[in-house]
Amino acid sequence: MKFFCRSMVGIDIDQNLVERAKRNLQRIAATKSAITSLEPCEAESSKGTESLELSKDQPTLKGTDLIESVKFRKENVLEKLQPCSPEYDTILCLSVTKWIHLNWGDSGLIALFAKMWHLLRPGGILVLEPQPWVSYQRKRRVSERAAANFKDILMKPCYFPEILLDKIGFRHMENATNNLQGSVVGFNRPIFVFRK
Repeated sequence: MKFFCRSMVGIDIDQNLVERAKRNLQRIAATKSAITSLEPCEAESSKGTESLELSKDQPTLKGTDLIESVKFRKENVLEKLQPCSPEYDTILCLSVTKWIHLNWGDSGLIALFAKMWHLLRPGGILVLEPQPWVSYQRKRRVSERAAANFKDILMKPCYFPEILLDKIGFRHMENATNNLQGSVVGFNRPIFVFRK
């Protein structure tokens, strides 16, 4: 909620991950409710040496607002491929492409890219973090389907920017990786920002 968006929807095919996200949201909302109920000086001292800025100019969300604004649901995004209307300003697709690719092959990946393009409003942003090819090689035996699809993959991650720009219709791409600070070890993959 750092950027004061009105709402967020998190989607995952794995019900366990959806439930974990809901629990984390409840925990964060409870913490946020406790912090926003404190006077500014109390909030600062409760954080020790780190100061917590509660600016009067910026809107803050209480825990209940957070629960209302953020939703999580279990869904296979590839099952609902009928035409969809643009409804999002930003879509984050982080560490997902490998699993779509291994389970649904090149056609599934293209379907995902096209669906995200259609779901974005004009000027909308797709933030994409593709996993490297070596990561595919490590996970190709996770199932028979993944092993079979792995052999047939032609569109490797290094081609994703070209596919999204030339075939899907995004008009601009920026590599946001260089602007990131404090990357976690093992998660220093490129992050691309595509604009519709």
